Amino acid sequence: MRTWALLVALAFWAAPVTAAEWQPLFNDKDLSGWREVLGGKWSVQGGTIVGESGDGRYGWLVTDRPYRDFILELDFKTEAPGNSGVQFRSHVVREGPERDTPRMKGYQAEVSPARGDNSGGVYDEGTGRGWLVMPAPELADTLKEGQWNHYRISAVGTHIKTELNGVKMVEFGDDRSVLGIIALQVHSGETPVRVRWRNLRLQDLGYGPGWQPLFNGRDLAGWTVHGDEKWTVDDGMIVGESGAGGYGYLATKQKYRDFQVRVKFKCDAEGNSGLFFHSTLDGTDIRGVQAEIDPTPRNLNAGLYESGGRGWLAQPNEDARTLMRFDDWNELWVTCKGNRTVTHLNGFRAVDSTDPEPQFTDGVIALQLHSGGGAKVRWKELYVRELAE
Repeated sequence: MRTWALLVALAFWAAPVTAAEWQPLFNDKDLSGWREVLGGKWSVQGGTIVGESGDGRYGWLVTDRPYRDFILELDFKTEAPGNSGVQFRSHVVREGPERDTPRMKGYQAEVSPARGDNSGGVYDEGTGRGWLVMPAPELADTLKEGQWNHYRISAVGTHIKTELNGVKMVEFGDDRSVLGIIALQVHSGETPVRVRWRNLRLQDLGYGPGWQPLFNGRDLAGWTVHGDEKWTVDDGMIVGESGAGGYGYLATKQKYRDFQVRVKFKCDAEGNSGLFFHSTLDGTDIRGVQAEIDPTPRNLNAGLYESGGRGWLAQPNEDARTLMRFDDWNELWVTCKGNRTVTHLNGFRAVDSTDPEPQFTDGVIALQLHSGGGAKVRWKELYVRELAE
């Protein structure tokens, strides 16, 4: 369970809810827009999605796309004693020696067939944290056993809230995951599970307000090239490519202090790169902090390295490392507020670092090409949001 002190610390990342159109997540006819993961049997019957026990393993019905900020509403009815849940801001990761074993990680809003068994509470699936917040005991009768129940789940910034049949069940702040899929769950074990779902709809609130583009999609206006590496614009992307073999940087002309920055990147070669911030440049001599971009099996993506200072400040956790997509686009977030820096890789928190004596507290944002040649990185959708001091 999260402490009040942490809720206060996270409050500055919550964004106000803005109006958005409701979108259906289920067409009442088939499972278009969804895919099955692991165990469980999924079907459409009478305009409802039916989830049942399959081979005894956990099973999920997963949306084809991830969501960041949203309000989700749905109805559920349990028809067997086994429990279920609604995953959100979650991730299907591949583990094992060959990265061929799927596993779910992320928030789950509990669905239980019995009163007093934590329906409306939020559990962190697959991360080892377990229950984050359970409903108060006096809310046990909110669930209607064997009947249709209405769920409302909202995730806006770091603010998460669940409501069951119009009653607020839990409300808390957490930034472990800021982006991910939505999924319906069938629990593992021999106890049979059978759950019906209907009226699934969502307000997609996107990334929230306040974001400003760092890149206009046409040219490098607002940026300065440092070094002899190649920086070009191609099809709405910034492309950085090794040239003379030295370090190269593409730096913003504006400086930033407290901010969030988000970018999408794809590595087309093995040479590594990074996203610098709180940095100063003299030619190719840089002083500042780097969120690592590492396309090699070392996989230290989203770790924090201080150039011109102390070296590695924090390396990414193992959960985040499983989310790196080596042959596809990745999304990197960096949030700096005071002496705290948090990075997210593909929506999952990789580093949460509080520096008691930060060496650099403001400066430019810069894209890096590492020395030694062989680097080629594409960047798109570069945005920054300044945070109030």
